[in-house]
Amino acid sequence: MSDEEKDVVQAENDRQLKSQTTGKFSRAAIRKRSRLFIHRQHRLIVRNLSYKITEAKLRKEFERFGTLEEVNILKRPDGKLVGCAFMQYTKQEESDQAIQEMDSEIFMGRKIENVPYDVEADELKEVMSQFGKVEQVLINKERVSGHSKGTAFVIFKLKDSAQLSCRQSLKLQVQDQFLEILEALRKKDITDREKAKVEKRAKDSRNLYLLKEGIIMAGSPAAKDVSKPDMAQRLRLEQRNNEMLKNYNRFVSTERLTVHNIPPHFTDKDLRDVVMKYTSHKPMECRVMRDSRPSFGNPLGKSRGYGFLSFKRHEIALEVLRKLNNNPNVFGKTHRPIISFSIEDLKVHNIKKQRLEKSRLNNPTYQKKLEELKKKKQQSHVNKKEAKRLELEQLSVAPSAVLQKLNSRGAVPAVVGKTKKERKRDLEQKIKPFSGEIAKKGKVSLRSNRKILHQADAHMERIREERKQQKKNRMQQEHARNRQNKGKAQRTKPKLSHQQELKKEDSYFKETVGKYKEMISHISKQPSRGKWYDE
Repeated sequence: MSDEEKDVVQAENDRQLKSQTTGKFSRAAIRKRSRLFIHRQHRLIVRNLSYKITEAKLRKEFERFGTLEEVNILKRPDGKLVGCAFMQYTKQEESDQAIQEMDSEIFMGRKIENVPYDVEADELKEVMSQFGKVEQVLINKERVSGHSKGTAFVIFKLKDSAQLSCRQSLKLQVQDQFLEILEALRKKDITDREKAKVEKRAKDSRNLYLLKEGIIMAGSPAAKDVSKPDMAQRLRLEQRNNEMLKNYNRFVSTERLTVHNIPPHFTDKDLRDVVMKYTSHKPMECRVMRDSRPSFGNPLGKSRGYGFLSFKRHEIALEVLRKLNNNPNVFGKTHRPIISFSIEDLKVHNIKKQRLEKSRLNNPTYQKKLEELKKKKQQSHVNKKEAKRLELEQLSVAPSAVLQKLNSRGAVPAVVGKTKKERKRDLEQKIKPFSGEIAKKGKVSLRSNRKILHQADAHMERIREERKQQKKNRMQQEHARNRQNKGKAQRTKPKLSHQQELKKEDSYFKETVGKYKEMISHISKQPSRGKWYDE
């Protein structure tokens, strides 16, 4: 049957269902619509689904409650999943059972934690005390803002009380929200889970975590005394880096650094000398970028204010960054160096690599060096094996003498394999306070423009507060200095006795009276003025 025939049949059915007298639906049409409405009541909507979900997985999970007539996973126009699906059951009992069993359940790594954000510890303690005596309630809060995270810890006196409360998960209600109660994990279990998450997480092939190394956060100790132009330039560079990394052909280099805020008069040699002075590492590449055209007073071209440093290993580059970044002694207190890992283009990087390999293959001296290096490695490998064999032979012949010799050295053998990971607390003690943030492998989220602008406002507020405090300190020092000088002047004057003070006052009084008498007598001795005319 064609589409046109289907439309005609449907129109005829609708016409028959309508009443000819009143124009309203007949009883048969109403019954049909009510059956359709009741059937729609068995339809479920499932939200918060994983973006890796498939129809087969949904059917496998939900068909244990009954027969599914339809499973519709919603998608966007570009084909990506929305995280929502519709499912149609044949019976009301089946859909009700599915809601009861699967609501708020963990499916493909998704779960819900539902402590109200404005709940108080006393209120939560009162609810949980029905399972036994509660010793303490701790609500998790953000460090900076102090707002609740929506989770809490409840410590019971008895273990049975905690187990009993876990059975009532998603059944207890606080402020119209159902609580999800889970058993608290040990520290080891948490670290194991985090390791498993890191392993599952996609590998950071572009080294984006290195962008956080050396970031100066407003309000941190590293941001103290940083000038307003320096902080503004740092935030501009961070915004530019975020825009550049939207291109997936770009990545963060592990051995190459960019240096901004370089003084205009600096040359490549000056920059190299500064690096060697403060870090004692010699860079493989040290270049100050300049304009291609020479100008008056700059025959090599005007400096652009930034440059590049490259090193043999990532560890050396990281050490140089932590020692030079934001260092007030390098270029000046108000003009500090801004150092970060360089962003490279993968295509350009591959072209450079191919060019380097080609030049090495065509270079006969490099080939000789390569052969010599291979021979040295082979020889060292053979020497190690031979030394190990001789040591075992000596141990088998005279074990006590060999052990005595080893103990007399007092040398601790080196640990083979991976070294123990350095704790963050110990690492922070080694790093200078001006270096900024420490990058952690695995965290690749970049700050948004809104957060970057908020950092600028926070830093300006800090600068204003620091200036007020400096002015206040200057005034206090000046007042203290004035009081000290006044006290010194008073202490230098000799103290007079009571009789001496009286004599001084008498002499002063006599002097004043004498001056007054002299003034009166002078007035009386003056001749009287005659008239200016004759009578």
